[in-house]
Amino acid sequence: MTCNTKTQLEKALDCVVNVYHQYCILNPVDDYLQIKEFQKMMKEQAQPFIRNTIPPGVSQDAYIKQIFQRADRDKNGSVKFTEFLYVLGACLEEAHHRSHDLGDDHKSGQKPSGHGHGHSH
Repeated sequence: MTCNTKTQLEKALDCVVNVYHQYCILNPVDDYLQIKEFQKMMKEQAQPFIRNTIPPGVSQDAYIKQIFQRADRDKNGSVKFTEFLYVLGACLEEAHHRSHDLGDDHKSGQKPSGHGHGHSH
């Protein structure tokens, strides 16, 4: 393997960092997500997560604000990258759950193809 060869995980991690930076530089240019930047990011990048986890009777904007407030651990009104990892973890957990529900195989009670990862839920 050469130094320029990246694994799928490395590429995915780079993508996460790039998405974070894409939104945290909107206004102001810094390395933190403000509420408006966070809302824009969640609406543009995390619709499946929002759609599948939003509580009944809660608006999308209110739900995103709740997520922002939980992520803002130091309560300074912005989310730094390490706080963003809370949101990323929740999105990954939901995506993992959703991956088990994809494909036509789940209707017959079989695991979707490509999921021979040796665990059940």
